[in-house]
Amino acid sequence: MKLSQHILKALIAGAALLAFPLSAAEPSVPDFSKGMPGVNLEKNEKVNGNETFQLKTPLSSKEFSTTLIKFLGPGWGRRKLNPEEMILAANKGRTSNAIVNLAVYKSAKVPGVNIRVIHLEYKEGNRGPSVEIAVIREE
Repeated sequence: MKLSQHILKALIAGAALLAFPLSAAEPSVPDFSKGMPGVNLEKNEKVNGNETFQLKTPLSSKEFSTTLIKFLGPGWGRRKLNPEEMILAANKGRTSNAIVNLAVYKSAKVPGVNIRVIHLEYKEGNRGPSVEIAVIREE
């Protein structure tokens, strides 16, 4: 009787490995093509191996950041912004008349990929917040 229980456990473990590959636990480049919780995809563009997603959301910048961290999964974290990114945020704020929250995420287990996230809350008009996510692959 004990041998059949061990065989049954081994079969269940094997089936679990097939259903949930070990790589699923490893950080990977997230797929934003279907949006994410509380965020709807409006437009997706691919240029030179990089992808940009334009999204609409009712979420505030802080709420969006919390949702994004969960969506990215383990291994992803914010990195310090460089001067060019700070200039980009300032220009984006001026040209769109919005409050800009810019963050860049990276994972040591997905080298050469940065995820730049710009959350915009517009100062005028009846527009809800929007988000631009760029998946940038270093050459």
